[in-house]
Amino acid sequence: MRWFAVAAVIVALGGCGGCGKKKSPAEELPPEVTGLAAVPANAEVVVAVDVEHVIGAQVVDRAVDQLLMRDSDLASRWEKLHDSCKIDLTKQVKRVMVALGPSDPKNPGTGPMLMVAVGNLVETELEKCVQAMVGQGGGSLTAKAAGDRTLYQAKDGNRTLFFAFGRPDTVVLGSTEAYVLEALGPGKKVLDNPELASWIKQVDQRTPVWAAGRVAERVRQGLVKSTNGALTAGPVAFVATLDPTDGAAIDLGVIMADSKDANTLETFAKDQLKLFAMAAQAKNLGSVVDHVSIDASDQVVRFKAKLAINDINRLFCLLDGNSKCGQDATP
Repeated sequence: MRWFAVAAVIVALGGCGGCGKKKSPAEELPPEVTGLAAVPANAEVVVAVDVEHVIGAQVVDRAVDQLLMRDSDLASRWEKLHDSCKIDLTKQVKRVMVALGPSDPKNPGTGPMLMVAVGNLVETELEKCVQAMVGQGGGSLTAKAAGDRTLYQAKDGNRTLFFAFGRPDTVVLGSTEAYVLEALGPGKKVLDNPELASWIKQVDQRTPVWAAGRVAERVRQGLVKSTNGALTAGPVAFVATLDPTDGAAIDLGVIMADSKDANTLETFAKDQLKLFAMAAQAKNLGSVVDHVSIDASDQVVRFKAKLAINDINRLFCLLDGNSKCGQDATP
């Protein structure tokens, strides 16, 4: 999956400079798709990132550094691709949307993944970048006509990635050919799904990062078990936003089946937070826990936290394995 993660980053920097062979005027052109209009109606989770407002944020820079520090292979591949493709993230990508498709209930987490990215690389440049990527591992990049578009398939061993362009500034990529073609087709999209559309409406889409989706069954049952049956059912869905432009402002909404379960989860979560606060003091994280609030309203339980950059630095310091990461103020 590390190869797929690198592929997703590279392909996400896409635009189109001539998307396939043109049809005659008498033939119907495929619809141009971008953003939510490219996400199939059967998606389970949607995550949107406003890259222009995320790039350069300290918390994001630190997270990327941590990722590359912990995965030398990923860091090496990224460096080689950056040197050969001369990609400038701050100029060549604007927005990215990731969607997780439905998975087999008996095998959670196996659903197809889709990414929709808006940027300004031309198709030939993107093709060269992906070719360089898969070529490092002896893989291949092939292309075939898909209506009025060109569908690319990148293979590296037993790992495969598909991508095509939805309109001149949008590239759509996915883990399966069928899901990419479904995204590019005229069928129903995510906002035609009443449930998911209602959850998305609860999110401030102006936030640099936002997400909405259905909670996996195993998570639902796990939470019911954790509360010793106090919850009659697990959470139905979640909505979340993250603003990393000044520290990290986090807002997670957990949508329950009814208000009774919402109140039960609020009480349970607050009790757990008290226990966590005592443990956090030993790690000098008391100020971080102090910034967390939990409140229930109707069927939604809100978890909010506004962390300053000093709080973020302290968290990353502990992740680095440093036991001396600053001290909390005396109570």
